[in-house]
Amino acid sequence: MTDISIHLTESEYNLVRQHIENKGLTNSQYIKAMLLEEIEDEYDVSIINEYLEEKDSMELLLFEDAIKKWDIK
Repeated sequence: MTDISIHLTESEYNLVRQHIENKGLTNSQYIKAMLLEEIEDEYDVSIINEYLEEKDSMELLLFEDAIKKWDIK
């Protein structure tokens, strides 16, 4: 496992520590969750941007037509 350290002023640390304690998490649990959420958010935005760039060339089907076209039962 790899460690990451960050430097905070005492007032920043107290604010962060209190916030994390209110969530009932450890520093490590909270920071890990926040980082992974940020990565997920950026990925979501990239998917939306890709859709917006390609939407005019996409074929959109009604649900009923998709069932018929893909032979879904």
